[in-house]
Amino acid sequence: ARRARRPSSRRDRRAVTTRARIGGVLDVAKVGEVAGNAAAAAVEVSKAVRMRGVEAPDDMAKSYVAKGTAAADSNGGPVAVDEEGLPLVYDKAAIQAFWAKQGGALQKRWGEFIGLSVPFLTRVATLSITGGAEELSRNDASLARDARIIIEKLGPTYIKAGQMMSVRPDVLPQAALDELAILQDAVKPFETSVAIATIESELGGPLGEFFDEISEQPVAAASLAQGYRARLTG
Repeated sequence: ARRARRPSSRRDRRAVTTRARIGGVLDVAKVGEVAGNAAAAAVEVSKAVRMRGVEAPDDMAKSYVAKGTAAADSNGGPVAVDEEGLPLVYDKAAIQAFWAKQGGALQKRWGEFIGLSVPFLTRVATLSITGGAEELSRNDASLARDARIIIEKLGPTYIKAGQMMSVRPDVLPQAALDELAILQDAVKPFETSVAIATIESELGGPLGEFFDEISEQPVAAASLAQGYRARLTG
């Protein structure tokens, strides 16, 4: 096999350097194109979200609401709602009436998703274009960490999806599995004062009426709740 010939003169070395620089510019151009396409797609989806709004399904036979019963509105009157205005039983008109009062809530939520996901996807595209699979592999730990942080910021639905993916070694590399496993019970918790207020509201009285003691910090936190160690009165 022939050995690669090294540049023998200053002119040759300059030519190699020039080609390398051109290659770098082309790579940057590709990254810019990917980022531009992602931004354009985001704008189009944003328009679609704004135009369509929220439309609840017509299937009244199924209810995914935990509180209340379907008999609550059997007399034809308005259904009962919680403190935020959401119906306690499934009711299409009540659900759409709630969202109609939220203004640009759906558009705002979509903006949050775009603001967090596009920079991450741009970084993935940049690494892929400039270094291929090898570069992605070298950065898998930091990419996984960034993805997990973004998932936490996006909230319970995304955390739940991350939990499901954390047990899929057939789909994700080990670095991603290790990072997503944090979402199973070590999500950043909300304030204990909020938890106590919620418990007291649900139980209908001060915490001391029901528990002799409760831990100051949660022992675990995940997608929809966080747990405390407590001892019942008596």
